[in-house]
Amino acid sequence: MSLWIKEGSPVTNQQVSWDNDVLDRRRIDPKRRYEFKLLEGKVVDYRGTKHESTEVWQVRDGQRLIYDASFCRVHHRVMQRESSEELGEAEDLPRGFDRAKARSFPNSRFLYAACCSPTYSGLDWVCTECSEAETKWVARHAKANGGGR
Repeated sequence: MSLWIKEGSPVTNQQVSWDNDVLDRRRIDPKRRYEFKLLEGKVVDYRGTKHESTEVWQVRDGQRLIYDASFCRVHHRVMQRESSEELGEAEDLPRGFDRAKARSFPNSRFLYAACCSPTYSGLDWVCTECSEAETKWVARHAKANGGGR
């Protein structure tokens, strides 16, 4: 999504991203004024090409905080920025992993390589409870499913 940022930014039009499950962009009224806090970083794609990345950290509507990427919506806790850890190949994950991750542990520190998927250098929002829940889920379901999607 492209977001036009007028004040407080040397760049007047920059690509930004946020978790649409938490803040549906249709809730942003283009006629209103919002305060966006952004985090900038680097993305390295599967070919090793580096790109600039801008992520929305927080959005305020006046004094009201309406979005905070640092808050885990599953475990209701503030997260820390940490390096992610790549554990293996995405195709080796148990069936149902993607749905379980979105619902139960969306902010885990673990990444799984997939063909053509970007990898991120830098820091991500990590919830320790999400990471623990993912570890337990994968261990429990890998045995039940015999591994593999």
